[in-house]
Amino acid sequence: MPKKLLILATTLMLALGSLAQGSLDKGINADNKGLNDLAAGYYREAVDTNAQARLRLGLLLQRQEHFAEASEWLAKADSSALAMTHLAECLGELRDWPAAKHAAEKAIELSDTSEHNLRASAMATLGLVYCVDENYTNALSWSHKAEKEDPSSARALNVTGIIQFYKGNDNDATQTFRKAIQADSKNIDAYFNLGSMYCYRNHYDLAISTLKKGLKVERNSIKLIYCLGWAYLLKGEKDNAIECLETVIRYDSSYVNAYNRLGDIYFNQADYNQALALYRTAAHNAPKLSEPQRLMGRTYAEMGEFGKAIRCYQRAVDINKKDAETYCRIAELYAKQKKPKQEQNNYKRAAKLGNKQAQQWCTKHGVAY
Repeated sequence: MPKKLLILATTLMLALGSLAQGSLDKGINADNKGLNDLAAGYYREAVDTNAQARLRLGLLLQRQEHFAEASEWLAKADSSALAMTHLAECLGELRDWPAAKHAAEKAIELSDTSEHNLRASAMATLGLVYCVDENYTNALSWSHKAEKEDPSSARALNVTGIIQFYKGNDNDATQTFRKAIQADSKNIDAYFNLGSMYCYRNHYDLAISTLKKGLKVERNSIKLIYCLGWAYLLKGEKDNAIECLETVIRYDSSYVNAYNRLGDIYFNQADYNQALALYRTAAHNAPKLSEPQRLMGRTYAEMGEFGKAIRCYQRAVDINKKDAETYCRIAELYAKQKKPKQEQNNYKRAAKLGNKQAQQWCTKHGVAY
């Protein structure tokens, strides 16, 4: 390159760097004042040339619970322990467990031994990964390591509580989630986990009161509003549920579970076309999740369109090969189509996964599994 052009290019790069730094500084200032939209705008001005701006934008989007976009910017940041730790958290929220595991392991590798909070968070993410895989021994090992690394880590306590809940230890889970709130009174994940646990155990009034307490801490929390809508739905308060779920979608048009629960409302009203439209949107937004496909399968089955139902159910088990219940639904539909070989194959798959209904069918029909 000619010398004059090289000088010009260097000057231009310095100018762009200076502008980016100015935008970053303005973004940090706005961020510190809680002016999130303004901060995000400044960060976006600098992301092309400034890794710190990408990191800051990712962290801000994570706080706003826009996990998909947050993960994109964190992945493009500076590959620091901080970026990898928060990337792992976001990927966990998105249920991308293999990627979350990789990011958490990278975070631990990159972190300094004095960075207790970061290391604890990454270890907790690993605990969550193993919990989802039902490897509770490793899950508890990592969550306890996280608590030991940083006894004040609300995230570590939350993960321990989740594992206890998965294992059926509701009392221990409740106490641990409450410890997480004591460790960090602004930790909305603890309110969300506690509220979710109450929903799963059919304690809807407790769920609603817990989630409302969390919303006093962060009134715009998407996950808390979603869970509140779910609690209202389970309790039978349809109008309140719809209001919450539609609020979630206004805040985040890609929030998959909100579409699924709205779809459930229309399904229960036998408005199957509207339910399918919502489930399709969920499937489009989260192609790696099996639930939207399973819900579409259920809807098509209810409509008597068994071929379409089987295709949706099959996509669901292609995503989650451990979904024994869905294998049973496929088997039932093949039975209705009078296809005994396919019926048997799917009951066998479900039986191997421990499904009692499938095992009883196999025993009755003399089928080894």
